Amino acid sequence: MQETAAPDHPRHHFHYLKTFPGSFVLIAPTEKATRAVVFVHGFGGDSCGTWSHFQMLVDELEEFRTWFSTSDLFFFQYKSVWERIDSSVDRALKFLDAMVPKPEEEEFLVVLNPILSDEALELVRLSALPASRVYEEVILVGHSEGGVVIRKAILDADSDKRRDRSFLLGAGIALFAPALFGYKPSGLLGTLANFPGIGKVVDAFLSATPAYQDLNDLDGLLRPIQEETERLADAKAYPACAARILWSRQDHVVKPGKDGKYRNDTRDYLDGQSHTSICKPNLNYTDPISLIASMSKALQ
Repeated sequence: MQETAAPDHPRHHFHYLKTFPGSFVLIAPTEKATRAVVFVHGFGGDSCGTWSHFQMLVDELEEFRTWFSTSDLFFFQYKSVWERIDSSVDRALKFLDAMVPKPEEEEFLVVLNPILSDEALELVRLSALPASRVYEEVILVGHSEGGVVIRKAILDADSDKRRDRSFLLGAGIALFAPALFGYKPSGLLGTLANFPGIGKVVDAFLSATPAYQDLNDLDGLLRPIQEETERLADAKAYPACAARILWSRQDHVVKPGKDGKYRNDTRDYLDGQSHTSICKPNLNYTDPISLIASMSKALQ
């Protein structure tokens, strides 16, 4: 078990991002945060539950506290079931444009009403940030569908000449059980899908969702993303074309892919975790936090 930090040390503080409903940021307790870590959940997940315990443990674990103390943590929310992958990628890029490498100040303004209800008093506007930020690096973290969204976002960032997104092409990429080779239901839906009769209903429901259709479109979406990522890696060697991935050996939801697929990635396989728990650290399972904290070395 990891040793936890003293309860009185400076901690990240929460700020809700109104322009991006459901998304929030944990702001580092320092005037100089050098790093932005952006978390992208998967199919049916959300910005909070998918990454449960991350929000607490980054300030609790002594081994990683120094690294995270200079990192702002962004948790991005999107419509992971009822929108196409391309639409989710567009949302993700707009979110990233607003947050890195320099966060837009308007996103962090906090309006305080005066204690006295005097119309002559002006509203007090403060920034949730301790100081203006200009990040030196960004790390993109994805689970399941989030891995597909991130990989497609990197390709779009390179191909869109209307806006300079070169900063993203140098990002570190950490993925947990990404749905890069297809997806099938898990949990209750996965159980119901195996029952006669009910299984057809579940399959019909899932097949009606745009994201599920895309995550099973090997020829139209997933394979082209892989091939273009490999081509870009060969041509320009962008760091963002190579991911570090954690797979669960007990994953029955996504396929890890055959050797040679995404040949620039680094893969590790873990026992004792499921598709949903692989990205959720706890005091006895700190691999997700360790993976992210190690990404800076890959950027140097």
